[in-house]
Amino acid sequence: MEPGTRRVLVTGAGSGIGAAIARALLAQGGQVALVGRRSEPLDELARTAPGRAVPLVCDLGDPASRAGLVARARDALGGLDGLVHAAGVIVHEEPGKISESALREQLELNLVAPLRLGEEALALLDEGGAILFISSTLAIKPIRTAAVYAAAKAGLVSLTHTFAAAGAARRVRVNALLPGVVDTQMIRAPRPGQADVAAILDELTRLHPLGRLGTPEDLAGAALHLLAAPWTTGTTLVVDGGLLL
Repeated sequence: MEPGTRRVLVTGAGSGIGAAIARALLAQGGQVALVGRRSEPLDELARTAPGRAVPLVCDLGDPASRAGLVARARDALGGLDGLVHAAGVIVHEEPGKISESALREQLELNLVAPLRLGEEALALLDEGGAILFISSTLAIKPIRTAAVYAAAKAGLVSLTHTFAAAGAARRVRVNALLPGVVDTQMIRAPRPGQADVAAILDELTRLHPLGRLGTPEDLAGAALHLLAAPWTTGTTLVVDGGLLL
């Protein structure tokens, strides 16, 4: 396997994009520390690769819970080549109606947690390793009901550039993926004033020139590329079905 893809910590590994990336890494023979808030989906995924997948239950929104997480993953895997932060949360609220709890929750999980994990990873990853942040096309083209989420994901793009410069001396590469709308549980959550999930999905599909929503597997392939690309750092790769067109 290429550097950066052998022993990897993946957050949000219980579902969606994070789970797809973890499965892809395991399919390539890698070792993966699976991080999520619920043990059941992590344990289920770990059973598909005995001895190569280690569940680590963690509430990434809690500073005390996530402290030392990268070190725990390194110790569990016997070394660490990569960090993928795919965990995220979105709360749809319009400006003027943004609650304090939703503001703090989204900033903590979508921006503060990857910043803190990334700081730890820059120091602990093996030389030549990789960090990958899952941002969003909303960082470039936000929508009215996702101001906080979009701001956090834009901050994650800036963080990618900063950490790429910081990690270069040890050849630790830092990149970000910017997905369009990917069909996950997060997307299927009801929005204010729109309770019909099917109608929401149909509306979102029409925004993509390629005629469909993304799948977690679409993002997993791009993630594996960036984790293994030895001369790519500070890059934001858009994988969006043409959404930004």
